[in-house]
Amino acid sequence: MRIDAKGKKISIVGALVFSAVVLCLALWWSFGSGNADATRLYQTQLLGRGVVERSVTASGAVKALVTVDVGSQVSGPITEMKVDFNSKVKQGDLIAVIDRAPFDAKVQAASANLAIARADVSRREAAMAKLQKQLGLLDRNVGRYSALAPAAGVSRQQLDQAQTESGATRHELSAAQADLESAKATVALRQAECDQAQINFDRTLIRSPINGVVIDRRMQRGQTVTAEYQTPVLFQIAQDLSQIQILAQVDEADVGAIRVGDEVKFTVETFPVETFYGVVEQIRLAATKTSGVVTYTVVVRAQNPDMRLFPDMTATVRIVTARRENVLNTPNEALRFHPSAAVGDDAAPREGQTRLWVLDATNSLKSRSVRLGVKGDAATEILDGDLKPGDAAILRATIAATPEK
Repeated sequence: MRIDAKGKKISIVGALVFSAVVLCLALWWSFGSGNADATRLYQTQLLGRGVVERSVTASGAVKALVTVDVGSQVSGPITEMKVDFNSKVKQGDLIAVIDRAPFDAKVQAASANLAIARADVSRREAAMAKLQKQLGLLDRNVGRYSALAPAAGVSRQQLDQAQTESGATRHELSAAQADLESAKATVALRQAECDQAQINFDRTLIRSPINGVVIDRRMQRGQTVTAEYQTPVLFQIAQDLSQIQILAQVDEADVGAIRVGDEVKFTVETFPVETFYGVVEQIRLAATKTSGVVTYTVVVRAQNPDMRLFPDMTATVRIVTARRENVLNTPNEALRFHPSAAVGDDAAPREGQTRLWVLDATNSLKSRSVRLGVKGDAATEILDGDLKPGDAAILRATIAATPEK
């Protein structure tokens, strides 16, 4: 007997339709009107009073409150390293030395130039004093000759010569005054050069700007520091690690719920079972955008009295944005439950309320209209409604088959 392709296709379709009908009948029989071997079971949780918390979770790095990069403003080889990693330092402590010999030589040269400039000023002041004395003598001669000239006591030629010499000396004195001012300006310039040389000489001694702990040392003795274009970093010093801050990166969807002063709980990987506590100190407005994700930095401040939290540890923080204590609450899962066929009170909840399904004393499924408060991470506050502690809120339903008799 030959069966063509068209007939074979019709047979397959018919078999699939028949299988679907059989499956539907089996499901109706199991869950519907006639199967005594199928039982609906409800998993419940008794309502009670407790704490409801809503929080935002984020991660960030542990940082010291103040971290200072200590560098060098002068170039040269490092001749001494006075501190190492984890060294405690006080403000003004000597922590490194740059080779001082070249800078000492510059100080000596600048001091010598200053001395020369000062000597030149003294010489010019002496020359001026001499010219002033000569000018005084000449001015007296001019006055005397002027008085004697009408009586023919002196010739006109002598008077003219005295006046000429007085005028020339006066011009020399003006020029000498200008030279003296220039010499004094040179002294000021040489003094500035000397001061700068001394400043650079003093900068060869690298001192700690704060009290703290050396958390990083980036150069070794013998290395040459080059500070021509930018200040190289020699050390990082953290101030007072008994207090730390966490720079938590919070998603833009969550940052609006956070307020300064919110309680923070956090853990670090090195102490995974221990919870530390802090408080939100600052919410920075500058956003960070990475691969299209926008986050904001929330600064959390915490105590670290035993110094167990180190800089740059990764912290997982939970910022508590709302908290209610000793309130009647229900698991959030119970608020999501709804039976496929409502049993009991089918009245719609009043405005501003929601429906919660419970099992009553006779194990009957009932709904209760409630008004909710703070929705927490795991539970939600019940403000009012026909519920009390001890009521069995339904979390989920399962179907279980009972053994045949």
